[in-house]
Amino acid sequence: MKLVSHGKKLKRFGVCHVVVEPFVQNSGLMPLCDIIYEYPDKGLILAFIERWHRETSNFHLPFGEMTMTLDDVFVLLHLPIFGELLSNEALDFDVALECVIDLLGVERSKATPELNHCRGPHVRLSWLRDVYTECCDNQQW
Repeated sequence: MKLVSHGKKLKRFGVCHVVVEPFVQNSGLMPLCDIIYEYPDKGLILAFIERWHRETSNFHLPFGEMTMTLDDVFVLLHLPIFGELLSNEALDFDVALECVIDLLGVERSKATPELNHCRGPHVRLSWLRDVYTECCDNQQW
């Protein structure tokens, strides 16, 4: 692993678009909008990278092993940790199409070609960005 930094990257996420803010608030991820990142401490990050062991997902430090827990995420990022980590169900094409139409508010004529392009119950991130941008511009939510 290596650390690549091109200087100052992001000072603050900032406020959400007024249309999206209720969704971010309800998800419990609003504290992430307050994170400030100006200059990374390259030495500290490189030290942690050198001590990271991918097999065990632990840091091997001089005083022993250290593991990041969900409680650590809560304390550091102020993100509430509750519910299941992931509840994915395999969807068939028709169910996925209905989900895209209902949950994203996309017309069937726009959703069907995207699912066909992805050859199954998937959509591309670039397509989602376009839908998001269009919705924010039109404030359809």
